Amino acid sequence: MRGTFRLRDEYVYAMPVHFSGHAFYPVRTVYGDMTGISLQFRTDPEALLPILPEDFELLEPLVNVQFSNARDVAWMAGGEYRLIQVTTPVRYLGNGEGLVGEYVFVIWENKACPIIGGREEDGMPKLFADIACERRVEDRWFTAASYESRTFLTLEMTRTRALSESEVAAANSRSKMNYFGWRYLPNLGRGGASLSHATLYPQEARMARAWSGEGHCTWTKLTAAEHPLQWPIIATLADLPVKSPFTAMMFKGSAQLNVGDSRALP
Repeated sequence: MRGTFRLRDEYVYAMPVHFSGHAFYPVRTVYGDMTGISLQFRTDPEALLPILPEDFELLEPLVNVQFSNARDVAWMAGGEYRLIQVTTPVRYLGNGEGLVGEYVFVIWENKACPIIGGREEDGMPKLFADIACERRVEDRWFTAASYESRTFLTLEMTRTRALSESEVAAANSRSKMNYFGWRYLPNLGRGGASLSHATLYPQEARMARAWSGEGHCTWTKLTAAEHPLQWPIIATLADLPVKSPFTAMMFKGSAQLNVGDSRALP
């Protein structure tokens, strides 16, 4: 007997497609309780250009390493997960829109569902890692990412100053951010891609409180045997020259992921 499942053109599906699907609607998913730590440093532009697609212009040779603990996530029925992402400021050159934002080199997350959705639906370069909850000793905050019990990244920040209400308000006036990724699906059984294009993923974040301070991140390279798939990514990021002191920021607030506005870029 022949199967009866058939894809509907107006529906949105996730693999495995034959269990469910729904009509498209412009999702605005709220993250009600966000804690973030962001570290930034200057590097050599020549170190970033080989990992930046040619459709993008590097605006400044800045590297942002951002940890987020996302709680009260609406689409997860109030659940939580953690992530670490590495980005740089860019302009998209593939059309005449003049879009600027952050190009995302990699995002590590500690749960499968946000990885699957963000990769397939929004073209974000998501991978799995165990990511520790943020901890602190007095005003020193720290976290780490690992794979198979081998730590490859540690982040640390010491809060030195609370931002004023006016500074928080000024930051919230620039709450919208464009994130860019590259969605790629290889051909089956041969080289090349069945899908390959830049993506735009608009997001918003609002601070309730924020602090500046000092911080740093430390990469530990893993061997191909220790992490067969991700070791080149970790090694490349570990080799980025640090040409300035780290600047550090911590915030508590909320975020909104405008999934319904994500789109392929020509």
